[in-house]
Amino acid sequence: MNITENLGALVKDDGGGVVNGVASVSLYSGMVPNLGFNIAMLSIWGVLLSSHVLLVWLKQYWFSTAFICAGILEVIGYAGRVWSHFNVFMMDPFLMQMVCLTIAPVFTMGGIYYQLAKMIEVYGHRFCLLPSPMAYSYIFIGFDIVSLVVQAAGGGVAGSDTATGNESDTGDNIFIAGLALQVASMTIFIALMGHLYYRVFVKTRLDHTGTKKPTLSLFKIPQSEIDYLYRQKFSDLRIHPKRWVFHYFPHALTLAVCTVFVRCCYRLAELITGWSGYLITHENYFIILDALMIAIATVSMTVFHPGFAFEGRQRSIPITAGKVDPETITPPESDKVESISSNEPATEKKKWWKPFSKKDTEKADSDQWNGEEA
Repeated sequence: MNITENLGALVKDDGGGVVNGVASVSLYSGMVPNLGFNIAMLSIWGVLLSSHVLLVWLKQYWFSTAFICAGILEVIGYAGRVWSHFNVFMMDPFLMQMVCLTIAPVFTMGGIYYQLAKMIEVYGHRFCLLPSPMAYSYIFIGFDIVSLVVQAAGGGVAGSDTATGNESDTGDNIFIAGLALQVASMTIFIALMGHLYYRVFVKTRLDHTGTKKPTLSLFKIPQSEIDYLYRQKFSDLRIHPKRWVFHYFPHALTLAVCTVFVRCCYRLAELITGWSGYLITHENYFIILDALMIAIATVSMTVFHPGFAFEGRQRSIPITAGKVDPETITPPESDKVESISSNEPATEKKKWWKPFSKKDTEKADSDQWNGEEA
């Protein structure tokens, strides 16, 4: 059964269908949303939403705005499911939960995409596979926007079919295409994130030890020992012994991405099996593969909030363009400084450079920080 049959094939003049927002059959195909679980999720999302509103003020880190949007949608969605528990025939709560819980992860991932660019900025532009760190955000947020538009178009077509009593699968197919695009773009993002993690956390250790094959012993090498291979400007952010939030931030980010990906795959499978299929009519699958996954993703990005990891209020880390760290770029000839005396040769402004050998690190750090303070 498609969504049109489930919602709108009933719209006829025989007294059935949807009258004043109430259907003549259950919109959940016999399933009744669990009251206790959905109230619990409504409460959890209320706490998470409040936390991110507070973190915007405390850390001045606008990453939270994406999670605030997702939190608002989740709260509305679970409010709709609680409402539906008392009346599975009402259209408004059904649409509330269906639309809001479907599109909320788009905003969750929108906030996550930006964090990969931030990590590249901290570890070094040379680890970036794309032309610029912000390309990760622009490309995948663009994909998510297109996915959202396609899903909205599918919902619009399904709504039109509902109004006319047309039992077409077109709206369902468009909706599925939108979710499939989201899953495909996330698959590519996960591959790029894996590539970045390999270069930052594995390849650097291979270069440091001179070995070719990765082993578990590589990860026993302390960060301070290999930090000369990263961007020296943010060395203190990486090797501070008490900054456990930053040290575990990549793990939290990975957990968040993987759980959202599982949820999107579940939603895609759910729609493919139909609106009266096994997945959508058994709430246990929704609880484990949707509600729990998105909650885990959001909790991980709350505990390991980027505002804590990147010292949001105390430090500004703007995302810069290119695949080279800005301080390593040699000034052009026009920036040469001429001597006041015509007898003295012209000298160049102090050039920024990045050390790649361990023995040069100490002197390079001293020169670089002195230059920044000046």
